[in-house]
Amino acid sequence: MPKAMNLPPNVEVRRSNKRRRTVSAAREGNKTVLNVPQGMSITEIEEIARNLINRMNERDPRAYFSDDELFKRAQELSATYLFAKADPKSVAWSTRLTSTWGICTPLEGEIRITSRLQGMPQYVLDYVLLHELVHLVINDHGKDFESMMRTFEKKERAEGYLDALDELPSSVWSSGSLGAIPAESNEEISRGA
Repeated sequence: MPKAMNLPPNVEVRRSNKRRRTVSAAREGNKTVLNVPQGMSITEIEEIARNLINRMNERDPRAYFSDDELFKRAQELSATYLFAKADPKSVAWSTRLTSTWGICTPLEGEIRITSRLQGMPQYVLDYVLLHELVHLVINDHGKDFESMMRTFEKKERAEGYLDALDELPSSVWSSGSLGAIPAESNEEISRGA
């Protein structure tokens, strides 16, 4: 029985007879796709994959958090952008949210973020978390709300990314395949380089 690859579950390896020396990695939604030569060994793939994924993550970090890490990130964002005015009691992923990115209940101090955002760029998740944190302080989307949100330096970029996701058919979301999202980060290296 062949050895199984020791790669994260969100990494897909595609072997190609056309490739001879190069390996490329690209982001497709919440998945990292490695294109490798057909004859490359599993050991070589694992080594190159770690290198490429680390380089991509440095440039374009992705949001793979546990509920505890998500809560900690929310606290960091509150401290950074809201002078710690928002004090959530709990922050967690939700598989039940299908028509919104996040919700909060200000009276209970609870925030729920759709699990569809797992593996998305960090700034996208940060934007959604910050949006819900601001709602713990301000109930509407008026001037004060907008003023607080404008402090997030990647606000427009995150809104554009989320708008693009909203345009995808629901069948793409329900299948768990986000391959239709353009890759934001690509890397290619030659074997032995």
